[in-house]
Amino acid sequence: MKSTTPTLLALLLALSLPLSAQAASDDTDGDGVPDAAEAALGTDPLIADTDGDGANDLADADATFAPNPIDPAGAAAPFTISELLVENNVEPGTSKSAPDHLEIAVTNTSTTPLTGFSLYYSFTDQDSGKVESVFRTLDGFTVPAGGEARIQFDDGTVAEHFRANPNSIYITSQAGKVVDVVLKLDGFAPVSAQVMKDKGGAEAAD
Repeated sequence: MKSTTPTLLALLLALSLPLSAQAASDDTDGDGVPDAAEAALGTDPLIADTDGDGANDLADADATFAPNPIDPAGAAAPFTISELLVENNVEPGTSKSAPDHLEIAVTNTSTTPLTGFSLYYSFTDQDSGKVESVFRTLDGFTVPAGGEARIQFDDGTVAEHFRANPNSIYITSQAGKVVDVVLKLDGFAPVSAQVMKDKGGAEAAD
């Protein structure tokens, strides 16, 4: 059940800043929540609807939790999740380590390119029990016929990389986490996968 308490507390915190600080506090994503309050709320200062549920962060009673909207119906999926990583990531095509992030390898088992994916993913904190979940349409993501492509959630500055919330419990909590993903292609049944993230913060690249 959603609660308005985190949103209210974050806004009160922002409003309690000195007037000079309030004047300098931007609202980059235009969601009505000042950037200064987004960290306390656990929301993304660059995405107005952090969890992708259709309500902007100010209007959302729990702006980091979206109910799963993915339709479970459809024909057998012409793709698989061949790898799900949340730590020990490596840059594709190189042997260089990459900072920990959500990375999903998708293998196309058909003879045509696949596009039109949507993704629902959640993090469950094993100490507090807190759950964060996000729904995203993966615009621009394509898996070549008979090939593989990787969905990566990080700072979202590279093609086929999508923005991850920098204030998520993935980053801010040291607890172990259960990570669940549900990947859907229009017209087909979704494919799910789960992985555990060990205790400790997000690792930096070597």
